[in-house]
Amino acid sequence: MNINKKYIIIFGILILLLVFITGAITYYNEKRAESGDSLFPIPEEKEYLIWCHEDGIRYDCSNKEFFKSGESVVITINLTQFDNIPYDPYFPCWYTDLEGGSEKQCISRSASSLAGFVLKNQIIPEDKEIFTLLKFTVYPDNNFEEADGITIMDLTGKLIR
Repeated sequence: MNINKKYIIIFGILILLLVFITGAITYYNEKRAESGDSLFPIPEEKEYLIWCHEDGIRYDCSNKEFFKSGESVVITINLTQFDNIPYDPYFPCWYTDLEGGSEKQCISRSASSLAGFVLKNQIIPEDKEIFTLLKFTVYPDNNFEEADGITIMDLTGKLIR
């Protein structure tokens, strides 16, 4: 009878340990998934930040002019810092030469209440000496006519050879 109690206690402890470990792993994975966007926060005091990734390390490279081909960057934009947007409401468009977003993107509804946005997983191109990191243009309506557009920001970078 004592042997049965000992095995029942050991078995119960193992089950509790398994439940605890499974719960801890699930909690950790959910927290990591939630914090994915917070890894690249929209800047509060600046108009934009550029984040570079190298060997698993993320660092602010906003003042960097030269980039390596294949380097991964994330650009975060704070629209509330731009005092020179003359339209209210306005319709934003952005363009980049970086791989992962190489065509003009526009928001078809007014973004006047939009605080900012994040361009993730952008890769520095291999074939351009000078490239557009981000060109940000606003329009007074959703017709996006080039004549009405005002370029608010035009960031360029140069390739290290």
